[in-house]
Amino acid sequence: MNERSFSNPAKLYWYQDLSCPVCGGEVNSWDKRCSRALGYKQIVCEGCIAQEYQIEVKELRDTMKEHFGLIPCPGI
Repeated sequence: MNERSFSNPAKLYWYQDLSCPVCGGEVNSWDKRCSRALGYKQIVCEGCIAQEYQIEVKELRDTMKEHFGLIPCPGI
């Protein structure tokens, strides 16, 4: 699994069998929520989504909260 450490890893799920179709990086349950809200057909990591919209990841998270009511999974 992942070497990352989170405050509550049970709340954030990493998909071991999937990767971002853009950069090939790991994807998680938060990436899935963002991708679905934005109408992506595959799970794209938040870094690539932010890059596509030419914004910082923090701004993407704020936008997801403000416009879609999505709050990032605890632990990211």
